[in-house]
Amino acid sequence: MALRSLEIGIVGCGIAGQAAASFLADAGHAVTVLERFEQPHPVGAGLLLQPTGLSVLRALGLEPDALAAGARIDGLLGENQWGVRVIDLAYGDLHPATFGLGIRRSVLFDLLNRRLTRSAARMVTGVEIVDVERDGARAVALDRKAGRHGPFDLLVVADGAHSALRHRVFPRARAPLYPWGCIWTTIPDTHAFGAMGLLRQRFAGTSSMMGVLPVAPDRLTMFWSLPTPVLEADQPLDLEAMRHEALALWPDAASIIERAVDAGDFARATYRHVSLPRGNEGPVLFIGDAAHGTSPQLGQGANLGLLDAHALGRCLAEAGDLSQAMDLFAARRGPPNRFYGTASHLLTPFFQSHLDLLAIPRDLALHHACRTAVGRRMMTGALAGLRQGWRSADTLDADGRYPL
Repeated sequence: MALRSLEIGIVGCGIAGQAAASFLADAGHAVTVLERFEQPHPVGAGLLLQPTGLSVLRALGLEPDALAAGARIDGLLGENQWGVRVIDLAYGDLHPATFGLGIRRSVLFDLLNRRLTRSAARMVTGVEIVDVERDGARAVALDRKAGRHGPFDLLVVADGAHSALRHRVFPRARAPLYPWGCIWTTIPDTHAFGAMGLLRQRFAGTSSMMGVLPVAPDRLTMFWSLPTPVLEADQPLDLEAMRHEALALWPDAASIIERAVDAGDFARATYRHVSLPRGNEGPVLFIGDAAHGTSPQLGQGANLGLLDAHALGRCLAEAGDLSQAMDLFAARRGPPNRFYGTASHLLTPFFQSHLDLLAIPRDLALHHACRTAVGRRMMTGALAGLRQGWRSADTLDADGRYPL
C-alpha cells in the first residue's frame, strides 16, 4: 500500500474536513467526503483566525481572498464592568508584522468549499454517517439508511464537537456540554466600532460577558454569554432582558446592542469539552473539534482544525506506512491540542459561570500579567496559537508568520 495513493474517506464538510480533503487530494490520494446535508453549509459565528490558521490558508492558496474578506485584528482588549482593562494584548508584541483576522464562518466555509471543488476529491452529500466497522485493516462508514461507504485505508472523522461517531469508536470518550454558551449575530458596523482593529470584550463578574469581533471591513459579530439550558431550541430568547443587561454593562456599545436586538437575528451556540483516549483507532482518525472541541475562551477551534488538516497531509507524505503516519500525527498534534483543550477548560469558569467571586483573582492576575513584558508576550503567544505545551512554544519566522 503506497501512502501516496490511499483510499481516504472524510466524514464532515466543515473547516477541518474541507481543508484535509484539499490537502490529501492534492497529494494524490483518492478522497471521498461524506456529508450529511444535501447542500453543505457553515454552522457557527464569526471567528478569529490566528497566525497559525492563516498559515494553513496560505498553504492552500486562500490567504489573499481571506484577507480581502475579513478584518485585520491587532489585539485583544477585555474590560470589566467599570471599564478597567483586564486583558490588553497586541500581536505586535510578538512581531510588528503579526496580526489575526476576524472573518465570518460562512466566508471561510465558502473559500474552503471552492478550494475543495477545484481538487480531485469526490463529494457525497445527504449521507449521515452513524457508525464505523472494520474490514480487516480498513474501515467502512455506515450511514443512517444502512448504506455502506468504503472500505477506506483511512477514515478521517471531522464531524464537529457534537460528533455522532465519537462514542461509536471510543465508548469511553468524554464530551460534556459546557454549562454556558452564547448567542451571536452579525450586524453592519455603522459607527466604525471595529476601526480599532481589536477583539473587544466586556464582562461583569463571571456571569455577564459580551464580545464584539470585526469580521469584515463593515461588519461586526456580537456575542452574548448565556447558560446552556437557556439555549435549548425550544426556549425563547429574552432579548429585551439582554438589551437591558448589555446596555448597563457596556454603554459605549449602545449602537451595536440596539441594532442587534432590534434585528433579533441571533443564533445559539453551545460547546463541548472533548477528550479522547487517543486520536485514532486503527484506520479511523479524529481531527478538529470532533477530536478536541473546546470552549471558545482562547479562540483556537478553527485554527487547531486547520493545523490538524495540514499536519495529516505532511504525516502521510513522510511516513512509511499508515501506523507510522498516525504516530507522527499524534506526536505533532497531540501536545498543542491537549494544551489548548486543558487551558480553555481551566479558564472557562473564570469567564462563564455563576461563580462571580472568581472574577476577583481573574481581574487581578490578568491585569498584572498584561502590565509586564514577559506576561504580555506569553499570553499573546498563547492567543496566537504558538503554544506546544505548558513549557514549550513555537516561534514566528522573520516576516512575523507562523512557519508550518
